[in-house]
Parts: sequence; C-alpha cells; structure tokens
Amino acid sequence: MKNYSKPALTFEKQIKLLEKRGLIIADRQRVDRLLSNISYYRLSGYMLPFKPNKVIENEKFATGTTWDDIYNLYVFDRKLRLLIFDAIERIEVGFRTQLIYQLSLKYGSHWQDNPALFNIIEKKDRKNNKLLFSIDVFSNIQEHLAKQLKSNGAEVFIKHYKKTYNSPQNPPCWMSVEILYFNHLSVICESLKNEKDLKDIALYFGFKNSSVFCSWMHTINYVRNICAHHSRLWNRELNIVPMKLLKPLKNWVDNPNTIQRSRVYYFLCMINYLLQTINPTNSLNSRLKDLLKEYPNINIGYMGFPQEWETQDLWK
Repeated sequence: MKNYSKPALTFEKQIKLLEKRGLIIADRQRVDRLLSNISYYRLSGYMLPFKPNKVIENEKFATGTTWDDIYNLYVFDRKLRLLIFDAIERIEVGFRTQLIYQLSLKYGSHWQDNPALFNIIEKKDRKNNKLLFSIDVFSNIQEHLAKQLKSNGAEVFIKHYKKTYNSPQNPPCWMSVEILYFNHLSVICESLKNEKDLKDIALYFGFKNSSVFCSWMHTINYVRNICAHHSRLWNRELNIVPMKLLKPLKNWVDNPNTIQRSRVYYFLCMINYLLQTINPTNSLNSRLKDLLKEYPNINIGYMGFPQEWETQDLWK
C-alpha cells in the first residue's frame, strides 16, 4: 500500500499523456473539447480493451489505437444504456400496475397501509446462519409516503388528495404506489406474506417460479440505477446476478445453462422476455440490432453475446 500522490492535469497534459502511451490523436482541439465535457477518468474504463493487459494505469495502448476507437465505444455504451433504460421504464410501469391492480382487488384500496400483508426481509450468511441485515419493508414504505405527503413538490394527485380528504392519512394504492421508487416495488414482492399474491403477479409476467421473478426485479432495479447514473454498462460484470429461468412460458433463450448471467446479454434477454407480456409490439429487437450494425467494431463478446444469438426465437 502507498499514498496517492498523482497531481491534477490540465486537459492539454491529459492529451500529452495519452499520446505518450501510444494513443493516436488526429485532432487535438477536438479531443480537448471532449475531455472538457467527459472526464478522463470516466473514459478510462473504455480504454481497457485497447490495452494488452487490460490495466488502467501507465500501460501503453495497443499499436494503432486511435482516440476514435475509445470515443466510439463510449458513445455506443451511452446509446445502449438509453435503449435499456427505455425498456426498463415500460417494465417498471407494468410491474407497478400489476401490483396495484392485483393487490387492490384482493385487499382493498389501501393495502399498502396494512402491516399484516408484509414480512420483514432477512438475509443470512449461508455458512454460519448469521443475520447479515433485515429490511422492514412496511415501515420503509410508510416513511417514504409520509415524506412525499409533506413535500412541496408532490404530484398533483397527491396534493388533491390532501386538500380533499382527511382520512385515511395516505392516499389509495393507485396513488401511493405510483410515488414509490423501483427499489420499493422490488422488495414489496419479496416481502409479501401470502405466497399466492407473489405467484399471481409472477405468473402474469410469464414466471412459474416467483423467486426467479423477484430476483429479476432486483437485478433490473440495479441496472436501472447504473443507467440513471450514466455509469459504464457494456462490459460490466453485474454485481446482482439474476436467477436462472428454466421453465419459461414465453420465448426464451435456447441455451440458458451456458449463458453468463452476470453479463449484459443475459440482461437484454431478460427485458426482452418481460416485454413479450408488457409490450408485445416493442422495438427492442430491431433497435438493438441496428445499434450493433451502427458500431460493427464493438466486441460484443465482452457483453456475453453467444455466436448466432440473433437466430434464436427470442430475437427473431
């Protein structure tokens, strides 16, 4: 271990450093402008594929590597995130709608205010059965709703409820659940006390196994946050790995046992599977293929794409 002692560099010195490491820069003025708006450190993750040993610091670039190689990869990743984020929006809205619809018909307009419907989520270490953490989902929901009700920037329908009604304190679920975050929705599923409630919601989206559905929602929330914070996605190894879908009710991948579930390709397959229910006429398939055609030099192997992936029924 050692102390960090590297000084801050001007954009001009950053360019000189890149050139010293073998990067070909044809238009230094353009690169200066781009570095002024996209930090060197943000771009450093996109430099790795062009370094023989995949090391960020001090390593020279492979012979012939240009600035455009790195920048085009950055732009591709941005477009990929936008494509995925658009699909996640549809999934989130559909998921939210089914939670509201199914549980309100079973438990009434204010089911979110009934603590008897929720378990406390506990995560234990499998080796020693030690409790790692617990989540009181019901309390978290109530705390969030209370903050939203007090907020000056609350939704119009929340303000209307406050002006019109004095009881119950919280608006009905079709208002309250609309102002919950995605992470609230994913843990609601995991915490539902009546197992059939979760199974009914999962079945609507094409899942026989509700645990797999919950796992997918958890991963989707994680990737949603990556996209929302504009973080690198294309070659990321996902920290929250979704469970394997083995008994699909709709078109699915031909070889689920061989696909890397921690890579972006499996995630793309996940959202495509869900969109078959939520938006059967969606354009994810064509938009993804068009994006890959626009950037033919992108190594899709980094994202876990298998050969001839586009010939599978899921992507036809």
